[in-house]
Amino acid sequence: MIRRRALLPALLCAAALGATAFNGISYTRIRSENSLIALYATGADHALPRDAAPALRAARGLFLLAHDRVDDAQAELDAIGQENTAGPRNLLLYGLANAHLHRALDIFSSAPMRKVAPLIGLAQSEYRAVLRADPSNWDARYNYDIASALSHDPEVASFLKGDDMARERALVPDAPGAPNGLP
Repeated sequence: MIRRRALLPALLCAAALGATAFNGISYTRIRSENSLIALYATGADHALPRDAAPALRAARGLFLLAHDRVDDAQAELDAIGQENTAGPRNLLLYGLANAHLHRALDIFSSAPMRKVAPLIGLAQSEYRAVLRADPSNWDARYNYDIASALSHDPEVASFLKGDDMARERALVPDAPGAPNGLP
């Protein structure tokens, strides 16, 4: 009987030591990831290992988007994988959709629609993926509506760009709110 009573505290002590070691390893990994994210915030790029966490990949992808490296950011999204549809993946997917929409808006008035349409289609599909994962993301819904307006009706697209805003305001001068329904 005495041996069983002595065994229980030893097992509890071993379990506590194991939990402490696991927490220490986790703390070290999280601290390392946070220092890499801080590097991206300072403007320095750093390559990631293949097994990098999705949050780290998303941080690098957003860094790459900020430096107009859309293809490299797409590679980071691909590295995150499809199974991780929430959180970091969704954030990077929203950033990519915005980059494609901004590029489409930049060339909309000067390029033929056949060059603009693929960018709009990419943005729309990425916004739809964001909304499937998070239906309450109103920014993605609003931007999806803008992309849809660009792809379906060239006149609405010109209103979004502000080309006919003065003419429209003259037609309905007492309409409340911003011209052309913009916020």
